[in-house]
This record gives sequence, C-alpha cells and structure tokens, in this order.
Amino acid sequence: MTYLELCNKVLRLMREDTVTTVQAPDDVVVEMVKDYVNDGKRLVEEAHNWNMLRDYWTVTTEAGNSFVSITGAGRTPVLFDVYNVTGGPLQQATNRQIAYLKSQSGTENIPYYYAVSGIDGNGDVKLLLHPTPDTEYTLTTEGFRKQADLSQDDDVLLVSSQPVVYYALALALRERGEVGGQTAAEVFGMAKQYLSDAIAIDAALNQYEYDWYAN
Repeated sequence: MTYLELCNKVLRLMREDTVTTVQAPDDVVVEMVKDYVNDGKRLVEEAHNWNMLRDYWTVTTEAGNSFVSITGAGRTPVLFDVYNVTGGPLQQATNRQIAYLKSQSGTENIPYYYAVSGIDGNGDVKLLLHPTPDTEYTLTTEGFRKQADLSQDDDVLLVSSQPVVYYALALALRERGEVGGQTAAEVFGMAKQYLSDAIAIDAALNQYEYDWYAN
C-alpha cells in the first residue's frame, strides 16, 4: 500500500474524511495520522526480520584502516554474516575483544574478526576489523535494513500493511478516545494479532532459518 492509501484507510476507520494527498499541513487530523502511520511502521519493522527488508552490501577495505563503512545500510541495520570474498567468513567479536587483540598484535594482515563500531559521517554503521587490512579486501554483508519514513503520497510500504494500519489507528484512538465502540486497547489487541499472523506467514518463507539445533 502507498502512504496515501495507508493514511486514508486509517482516516476511514476513524470516521474521518479521506484526502487526495497527504501534503495537507493545515489539516491537524491528517498530520496526526501521518505520524502514527510511520510510528506503526517502525513498530512492525522492529518486531521481526522481514524478508522484504533483507538486503546485501558489498564494501572494500583500505590498507592500514581498521574501519570500513557499510555504505547505504543506515544507522540501525540488522547485520548477519560478513564474508571476505577471498578469505571466507569473518567472526563477530566485541569491540573490547578486538581492542585486546590489537594490543597483542598490531600487525596488518587479512581480517578475521569484526565488530559493529559506531557510525560514519553519512549515518552508516561502521565495522571495526582485526587484523587491520594489509591491502584491499572485498567484504559482502547480509542483513536487514529498515525502510525510511514514508513521506510522499506514492511511497510504498514494504512490510505488512494490516498491522501498520491498526497500530496507527490504536495510537490515534489513544489520543482522541474510542470510535465505533472500539477502544484503543481493543485495537492494540487487533494490531498485535495481525502482526503475529503476518510474522508467521513471513517466517514460513524461510522456515529453516528459524530451526534450532543443539550442538
């Protein structure tokens, strides 16, 4: 669904008039709904690693530089595996562990460890590598990246729309009271059920990723 369609669905459920565009700053109700739709989107995104948010990044290290930015990943990606194209998978460690390893050996070599360590000037997460790369290496990373806030009429929501709509409605009802006999608490319950159903459907697409085996 587009941002406009999401906002209009929430407005209809609130018994409000729909609009032809979300660019209506003089309409207080529309402005409120716009914010709540994005709040609902963030709640849904945080609840699960959605297949539609899966992404891959390829970056190149610099010789003598222990840091590499995951360009385009943003501030809050969920990163899984990091691979060196020529050297295999890197092992995740903590920043403290890598600091200790560097104190024991400051030589440059092919990196085997990484830790997420802050963000760069563009707002993308950085990886701290050990050993410090002795030349250029190509790293590939798999993870999940949250969608930017919706702002334009035709911005398309990536995650499941039904829980987003009902979380937005619940937040609006908490602000203004019940509508059609439904309280905010009841609508929050509906939103959670829609979210649970959507997660189950999405997880089934990659069921083996959620299997757990004892070593």
